[in-house]
Amino acid sequence: MNAHEGDLDTFALATRRVIRFSMGYLVVALLTTGLTLAGVLALKSGAADPLSVGTRAGFLLGGLVAGLAILVCVIGLLVSTVVWIVSAHKVTPTGPGAVGYGGLLLAVLLMTLGHVLTLPTAAAGAMQIVAWLALVTGVLLTRSRIRRLTGRPDLGGRLRPTVTSDDWDASRWDPEVAREIERRGRPTDLR
Repeated sequence: MNAHEGDLDTFALATRRVIRFSMGYLVVALLTTGLTLAGVLALKSGAADPLSVGTRAGFLLGGLVAGLAILVCVIGLLVSTVVWIVSAHKVTPTGPGAVGYGGLLLAVLLMTLGHVLTLPTAAAGAMQIVAWLALVTGVLLTRSRIRRLTGRPDLGGRLRPTVTSDDWDASRWDPEVAREIERRGRPTDLR
């Protein structure tokens, strides 16, 4: 398979971004779940007064910050996922394939249900973990398939470019510079 280098690079970058934004989403969702559980336990044990202005303000501010963080992660995840899908279709006709689309669909379904349904907090946290696993599994399996199709093992990360002696040969990349170097010659006295 002969895919355009730019499309492969875009696919590799989008794959990394989908994974990173999904990890950010998972961390924020789990932190929100943990803080909500801690708050509920504090209210039930009597450690926090539910009628106190400070308690209410703390819950309100915590909810706003968590909601904003989840919104940023979801928007980043949405944009990077769209780029990932489009770049996958530019690399291979089937795009992410059944596994990629299946993982994405399951993740979207579980993430949505986790926020819409009124589930116990621990169940909502577990649902977010399963959603993350489905998404990352679909992305990684798609990347693996495209690696096999293209023969490029570097689609998962950045390989350091290898500098060769040809990179320093001015006549290969700019003949005009090579002629100027030859015309001037090498300086013998550097004083």
